[in-house]
Amino acid sequence: MTERTNTAIIALSDAVPGMYIVNPGISWLESPLLYAQEGFLATQSAISDIVRQGYTEVCHDPSRFRQCHDLDDGLSTANIPWPGQSVSAASLGDEIPRARATYADAFEHIQDLMQDTQVKPVDMAASRPYIEAVIQSLSRNRDALIALTKLKKSDQCAHTHSVNVAILSIAYAQYLGLPKDKLPLVGLAGLFHDYGKIFIPQAILNAPRKLTPAERTVMQAHVELGFAHLARDKDANHEILQGVMQHHERYNGTGYPNRLKGNTISIYGLILSLSDHYDALSSQRVYKEPMPANVALAVMYKMRSQVWAPGYVERFIKMLGIYPAGTPVQLSNGERGVVCHSNPDFPALPTVIIALSPDGKSIRPQLRDLSEQPGLEIERSLAGTDAEQMDIGLLLSQS
Repeated sequence: MTERTNTAIIALSDAVPGMYIVNPGISWLESPLLYAQEGFLATQSAISDIVRQGYTEVCHDPSRFRQCHDLDDGLSTANIPWPGQSVSAASLGDEIPRARATYADAFEHIQDLMQDTQVKPVDMAASRPYIEAVIQSLSRNRDALIALTKLKKSDQCAHTHSVNVAILSIAYAQYLGLPKDKLPLVGLAGLFHDYGKIFIPQAILNAPRKLTPAERTVMQAHVELGFAHLARDKDANHEILQGVMQHHERYNGTGYPNRLKGNTISIYGLILSLSDHYDALSSQRVYKEPMPANVALAVMYKMRSQVWAPGYVERFIKMLGIYPAGTPVQLSNGERGVVCHSNPDFPALPTVIIALSPDGKSIRPQLRDLSEQPGLEIERSLAGTDAEQMDIGLLLSQS
């Protein structure tokens, strides 16, 4: 029972049309699979949609139950079935060295390309081999490159961000089940999504403060500037340009540059928007410190159904896990380590490789699959000196 004495939490498999769902006031971080949007469950299709979004429980008020005639099939908001858990073809330890090389190559490429294209036309075809390498690495083991998006440090944060968004976008597109021939298009859109920023003054790009309204208008122009220049390249097809043009649009119509709303935003724009938001929130910037990955995801969860179509933030979180691979954490027993495997079936219970004992002493690395150890859970994510006590890259290569 919840704090409201007339409410109860039940499994969604037991839910029926007519139940009234209430928000029990439980933190999303504590119960990420508890659906908490208030209102009546009017139809079985509405319940099915909630299940497809990844929720497993609801909190209902029995006193507000009402009989419903399930005549309406039109409430569906998510038509993509929830993906099953994929099986990695390579271990994380085996893939990390290859993923490092893939990341480094992509970073060097985009760095050189962005410098060259200030005076030369865009040659998008030259980027395809690097995107194909990312696709292959993610197909072997998704966690390796995703972990590197949080470990890779560089003064050229704009180029790091471009590579990270390409990686996250491809991973999410794979997870959603987009056709294989569309994955390179998603990756190229991610790599070039901020291309227009090369035309924005550095004083605005690197301002260590909140931008003025006039400066914000200049900054937002990067979308249309990038689109206009990329559209001149014969290899920039419709899907790539959609992703670039729409990655700042919002489901509720408050985005830019065209204030698109609802389903007028393409799947490419939606995928890029989620990936862009997550990396921006969880990365260092001149004007802010990085958020821990789980906090960034919690912020995005609160924005669901406003910024993104219903169900897509939930899918993104389920793919990454509440604590994505590469996140340094402390367990409830005091041990410290780093998340090495996400668990889409139990997003709050990943596998952790332990490096420090509860008293802070280094130990031989040990794996803890939290989904198989009742009572053991992540207490908090680590940052700063707490995280620096561990060689995260080395730990991941040993898992």
